[in-house]
Amino acid sequence: MTNLRTLLLSGSVALGTMMAVPGMAAAEVHNIVLVHGGNVDGSTWRGVYDRLIAQDYDVTVTQLPMTSVEDDVAAVRRSLDVQDGPVLLVAHSYGGIVITEAGIDPDVKGLVYVTSFQPDVGESGGDLLATAGSDFTADKLTITDDGFLMVGDDAFLALAGNGLSEEDALFVARSQAWANAGNLAHKVTSAAWQDKPSWAAVATEDLLISPKLQRRMAERAGSTLVEIENGHMLPMTNPDEVAEVIAQAAKAVN
Repeated sequence: MTNLRTLLLSGSVALGTMMAVPGMAAAEVHNIVLVHGGNVDGSTWRGVYDRLIAQDYDVTVTQLPMTSVEDDVAAVRRSLDVQDGPVLLVAHSYGGIVITEAGIDPDVKGLVYVTSFQPDVGESGGDLLATAGSDFTADKLTITDDGFLMVGDDAFLALAGNGLSEEDALFVARSQAWANAGNLAHKVTSAAWQDKPSWAAVATEDLLISPKLQRRMAERAGSTLVEIENGHMLPMTNPDEVAEVIAQAAKAVN
């Protein structure tokens, strides 16, 4: 797939000026499945959901159990099974690991990675984090005796919540869901982006998954790459730009 890098986006700059990718057909995809990141839930997609619904897309937000990557992939597959046609599959953060495997479903026509992991076969989220400098280290986590983790308030505000108001960041931090600590050690068994078109929205100020790593994963996959100037929680901080990336992808796949 042709790789395209847009100009750096900020604030009111419209993504609608993105160049067309040669050879891509007109839109046929109206079903969009959104997958949230680790330790949070589908409500982080609300602003993006509202904007896509306003454009007449049929949008489903999958709630991940986060008990294992296999369970999360199964949850996404259930959402895919109830769609009435081809699907654009979208993920934020940890959700990129999930859609990389779940996206092999034949009804999935394209994938959008929003400031997320985009692993290859045999890689884990932990492997990828280790290849780039990150302050997201084990000392920032609370891990239970039965192997589930949560990010501490201070670390969440500093690493994941930059770009959010302090009030919103603290609410998201304190409404976290426990996630299996082994999820970031899961080795991906299939990579849907190898055979399907993909897009990557890179957060230039991300302190959790470094922008350098995001770019490297996107370029390796031949993804259409868009940079958005903000932190890790782009679906919440920049719903206009994220929704436009998704809409552009939906118009391009067939």
